[in-house]
Amino acid sequence: MPGKMPYVKYDLDKYFEKYSAVPKEVIVKEDILRLGVYLTDAALEESSKYTTKSYYLFSYDQTDVEDMQRNEFLKAPEEFKFKGGPYGLLPSNNKTCMDKETNTPYKIDFVDGKLQLFWEKNYLADVELRQKPPYYRHKLPDGTPYSDIATSVFWGYSTFCTILRSCQYWGAKEECIFCDINTNAKKQSKTGRPFMLYKKIDDVVTVLDTIFNKEREPINHQITLTGGALIKPFSGKKNVDFYADYIRAIREKIGHRWTIHLQTTALTKDECKVLKDAGVDAHHSNIEVWDKEKFEIYAPAKAKQVGRDEWIKRVCDSVDVFGEGNVCPTFVCGAEMARPWGFTKWEDAAKSMAKGWDYLMSHGVTPRSSSWVIEPSSLLGQYDQPVVPLDYFIEVDIAWYETWRKYNLPPLRNFSPMGPGRSLSINSGHLDMGH
Repeated sequence: MPGKMPYVKYDLDKYFEKYSAVPKEVIVKEDILRLGVYLTDAALEESSKYTTKSYYLFSYDQTDVEDMQRNEFLKAPEEFKFKGGPYGLLPSNNKTCMDKETNTPYKIDFVDGKLQLFWEKNYLADVELRQKPPYYRHKLPDGTPYSDIATSVFWGYSTFCTILRSCQYWGAKEECIFCDINTNAKKQSKTGRPFMLYKKIDDVVTVLDTIFNKEREPINHQITLTGGALIKPFSGKKNVDFYADYIRAIREKIGHRWTIHLQTTALTKDECKVLKDAGVDAHHSNIEVWDKEKFEIYAPAKAKQVGRDEWIKRVCDSVDVFGEGNVCPTFVCGAEMARPWGFTKWEDAAKSMAKGWDYLMSHGVTPRSSSWVIEPSSLLGQYDQPVVPLDYFIEVDIAWYETWRKYNLPPLRNFSPMGPGRSLSINSGHLDMGH
């Protein structure tokens, strides 16, 4: 079967020595994201008592849900922190990206009454899971769990609401080739778990009012709203108007204390101003990959509908509307090395990303890295994919942090604190670098 190829054996200590100036937590975190983690039966049973995976956007798994014979998709944690161990690691928060036991050196087991993380059968760190937020016990009148409307992520720092779990950038020569948003939704719906494709305004407002007003947890700081790309009207409304209606309704109910972050396609300044006036504080339009030729291949609908140069221009222009620290487009770092179109040398891929960081940050944009997970149901998952070298991810994180300091930019407003032991971000190590 195509997909992720076996990883090459390596010595983790040598990476700690080679990158001695990089926090060990960053190295371990990126390694877990690129290789995935296996949970034993005992670990799954224990983790099922905590906040479990909601599959709120993509699968983020390196094994297909159809191959999860132990119901991992119902029992695995949404995220986990590793800490302590022989290296004295500071707490680091991680998205749970599952893979089979034979495909990864990382394993979480339940030993002597506690969860532990192992690397190549060696104890590496203790594992901490997050209790289910109080609002997870509630359901809408139709039986839909509140957690299916809005998911608690970043250890509760962020409330993530995917309004539309499908993307109109889909089909032959349309979909981003690393993405599994539509196939994830289709497959999760088949598992029998509650999985709404579209969230109504009233339901979203009801749940967010409960989270931020009625059962307020001090750690909650921001709301992220997102959905698949809208290039034609949905429910009779165009892209900006569709989302603006949600923003106005939410603001009317919960006020302006908490940050609202919205992710859409790249918008003009006038469109951004509509959202700003509606109550959006921060915004991003994902660029995905920096290299121009690869953008055309990896994000064909974005290239066709807007164009790479215009997309980047709109992202930079939006800083004039939302301000520095509030424009945070994501890159799927590592995907630009995917076969058959990617860079063959990790050094070239890392240099390309460094150029992207520099250009965007010089315009006041604070871009974001999301380390590529080889999801089997994506188009890239249909090819044999070698694991991206760990050096690449470390060098990309170094370049991000050094460039961020070079331009003296503010922290990303909505993606948790920064620095080792403080960052709650789950999709890469760049925010764990230091601050």
